[in-house]
Amino acid sequence: MGTRDDISGFVERFAGTLTDSGFPRLAARVFATLLVSESGRMTAAELADALKASTGGVSGAVRYLVQVRLIRTEREPGSRRHAYVVDSSWYESTVSANPFLDRGEADLREGIAILGDSPAADRLTETLELIHFLREETREMMRRWHDRKAASKTRRTANPA
Repeated sequence: MGTRDDISGFVERFAGTLTDSGFPRLAARVFATLLVSESGRMTAAELADALKASTGGVSGAVRYLVQVRLIRTEREPGSRRHAYVVDSSWYESTVSANPFLDRGEADLREGIAILGDSPAADRLTETLELIHFLREETREMMRRWHDRKAASKTRRTANPA
């Protein structure tokens, strides 16, 4: 395992990549920190300390990450505090439960009905067909990912490093 400085450098580089892709900066740093933490679970105070950030800033960052389903909130056992958790299912909820696709589909149907037989309705119809295609492909892609992940786990178990 790398040094604390190596890990911190990785967190900042990966967070930079996420930020360049549209993530809010602190949310990207929180997500990267949770990914590299031993347990994948940290409190807001632990995150603020690790990132040298304010607890208020961390609060906004975790709220964003929960909203986009990259992390989840759990209550600390025997405490009123919350912990923020990232596990291997973060990508599944992100890929398969996309609120834009859900709401977008309903909105597009409404727009198609309003616009009737027109080039604009044709564009909306094509967009709706794309959403259906993405849903189908995503389901198939996740099935293949589960198969691949299971095979990889079997290989790692059979051939430990």
